[in-house]
Amino acid sequence: MKQIIKNIYHVGDNECSVYMVDTQSDQGLVLIDAGMNLNMIKRISSLGLRFEDIQHCILTHCHIDHIGACAELKRALPDIKFYAHELDATPIEEPDHDGRTAASWYGVTYEPIKLYRKFESDTTLTLGNCDFQCIHTPGHTPGSISVLVESEGKKVLFGQDLHGPFNDGFLSNLQDYQLSMQKLLDLKADILCEGHFGIFQPADKVKQYIETHKFQNQP
Repeated sequence: MKQIIKNIYHVGDNECSVYMVDTQSDQGLVLIDAGMNLNMIKRISSLGLRFEDIQHCILTHCHIDHIGACAELKRALPDIKFYAHELDATPIEEPDHDGRTAASWYGVTYEPIKLYRKFESDTTLTLGNCDFQCIHTPGHTPGSISVLVESEGKKVLFGQDLHGPFNDGFLSNLQDYQLSMQKLLDLKADILCEGHFGIFQPADKVKQYIETHKFQNQP
């Protein structure tokens, strides 16, 4: 659990990396994904932050390791608002009948939650003093998104699961993925907060990471 740059934090890793942005406003704290364990998120007090101030959670895609704690989070914080792309909304909001959440990979059952807002395209979500550029980056799943936030003049990219994996059960599409990775490269981000493999900086390391996986995952 650490600060990455002013007002942006790595909460920890619990099957996936969970990140947090402090809007420094009445909009409180914003989670990027929720992981699978609420206890980890509650430990943000070690950073001088309050669990009760979490008001929003942006979900990058529908997989259980990123959304498994959402129902528990909603019970603890009834007013929290969840966001995701509409193309991943069904497995997030309904019981998982077709395996798209990959819950069976972990031997658990997914408990659905309702989304406050479903993105239809690239969208800028303004919360307090922060603009969250929610960028549709399909490939891993149809509704995968990446999130770009600026802090201290640097572009911070939350690009969860840019490495994959890809399979038919996820409705993965490698042609879409190639276009998505080029879109992210064009952003020229300074810091990449990835979903499983850590934090990459400066900009040349971000570029190298994305290009490596883009090359390895050709259609």
